[in-house]
Amino acid sequence: MMNFTVDQGKCTQCGLCSKDCPVLIIDCKSGFPTIKEGKENNCLKCQHCLAICGQGAISIFDKDPKDSVSTSVALPNSEALGNLMKNRRSVRKFKSEEVDPTLIKELLQTASYAPTAKNENGVHFNVVNNKEGMQPLKELIYQTISDKSEAGAISSRFQYLTNFSKVWFAKGIDVIFRDAPHVVIASAPENGTSPDYDCAIALSYFELLANSNNIATLWDGFATNVLEDVAPELKERLGVPIGHKVGMVMIFGRSARKYARSIQHDGDSVSNISL
Repeated sequence: MMNFTVDQGKCTQCGLCSKDCPVLIIDCKSGFPTIKEGKENNCLKCQHCLAICGQGAISIFDKDPKDSVSTSVALPNSEALGNLMKNRRSVRKFKSEEVDPTLIKELLQTASYAPTAKNENGVHFNVVNNKEGMQPLKELIYQTISDKSEAGAISSRFQYLTNFSKVWFAKGIDVIFRDAPHVVIASAPENGTSPDYDCAIALSYFELLANSNNIATLWDGFATNVLEDVAPELKERLGVPIGHKVGMVMIFGRSARKYARSIQHDGDSVSNISL
């Protein structure tokens, strides 16, 4: 149930909630806003009606407007945000120290605000929030690759993973997870509108917010290939919801390297549309 309620003591009957509704299901013709009969299932759950009401008069899905973040709070200016983006690095050398689990939780909660196709909000995060949890994960991944290789169950496209497994068992070199203390797996329903894009956008939010907290990140395509293409049976064992596709894996932690400056981009690739 959407539980669309209006505090009539606060509502000014301005009609903004109706005008801003993407699916036009809010009716203000009779005064206070109501949901048009039989149109509840059309709701996108975007909560625009709650967000646009300046009086905080609207609640939907039992959300209290007072629990929302005000748009009047301080935001990073364009230069600061641009500098954060330009200084983002793909880090492959991590310190062994852990990130505070409370901070990890906050980062992931904020990343869940990322947009998704059709507002499906289906992205799920599975995270290892302590370095002790990484060891059994690495052992499981590398052993599975080794077993699959011996059984001839790895296609030529992913044979490179076999070499990573051999290096792990022979020398203890961790190519897939780079000895990072943490990993997050982003997944979304495989029958959703765009699970890969949804996961990538969510982890982009996570990455930039993590970087702003001096937490380094790396997009881990190797681990993603293992879980989606080589050994998808591992997903359930790792807690990935049944029916979900792993869109991307990301490793993170405190960087063991300190970069002095951003790189210099070779130039944009932009053309104007002219019809």
